[in-house]
Amino acid sequence: DLNYLEGIITAEPALYLDEIQDKLHEIRDVEVSLATLLRTLARLAVTHKHIAKEASERNELLRATWQVVMGQYEPRQIVCIDEAGVDDHTNIRRSG
Repeated sequence: DLNYLEGIITAEPALYLDEIQDKLHEIRDVEVSLATLLRTLARLAVTHKHIAKEASERNELLRATWQVVMGQYEPRQIVCIDEAGVDDHTNIRRSG
């Protein structure tokens, strides 16, 4: 059952614990608590999953074009700014 569990995780790394639990019950006829499943995954060194999701608007051609254009600049020539950096109201007293 451990080999099957590892296979499930490898094939579908985005599954939630309850979904893994359901698969074990449906396919292998094994009932296991979520706590036991969590401990078993920890023993298998599967503690946290990190799923990367691409934005649906992502355009590979535009990304490649941007990389070519930006690659022409030296890092010292690039200045990054954002509008969250300054708040003129931060020094206003809120009490007394």
